[in-house]
Order: sequence, then C-alpha cells, then structure tokens
Amino acid sequence: MAKQVDYKAVGLRIKTLRLKNNIYQTELAKNIGVSQTHMSNIESGRAGLTLENLVKMTNIFNCGIDEIVFGEEKAKKETAATSLENFTMQDIVQALQMLKTIKG
Repeated sequence: MAKQVDYKAVGLRIKTLRLKNNIYQTELAKNIGVSQTHMSNIESGRAGLTLENLVKMTNIFNCGIDEIVFGEEKAKKETAATSLENFTMQDIVQALQMLKTIKG
C-alpha cells in the first residue's frame, strides 16, 4: 500500500530541520528560491513544494528525502544528489507522484 503524505507533518519536519540547523525562515526561502510567505505556507502545510526545492532542502539539511516527506532518517546520510543517482525509474515516478500529491 502506498504511503500517504501528511502535509502538515512535512512542513513541521522542514521547520524542525531548519531550526536544528539555525537557519532563519527568510534565509531558507532565499536559498531555495521562494518567497518567505511561500516558505511559511510550506512549513504550515498550506503549500506543497517542488521536487527541485525538496532536493535543495535535503542538500541544505544534509538529510534524505524520506526524512522530510515521511520522517524516516536513513542510517547513512547522503546528499540528495548522491541519492538521486541511485534511483531507479520506478523510484523517480513514485517520487513525482508523491510530490504531485503534496503540491495539490
């Protein structure tokens, strides 16, 4: 069965990672290329994020996509770029489907 995405939980995980890394919301917004208002909406679960912005966040936070989307930390932390190299086409299709669901 496919995992369901909890948008508010995703936003809360992003906010938690941001605070853990001592990054202001405006700084994170600028680094991923969105407005501070949009970043606030992402963190509150009122807005989704693109795959590109999700990857940017995983690089900033040095975590995996699963940690942000589902709260599952990987034992070995890899940057998103390294993780994406190992994805199969099926993995990419599933990730895109999840992101379409997140984006709404």
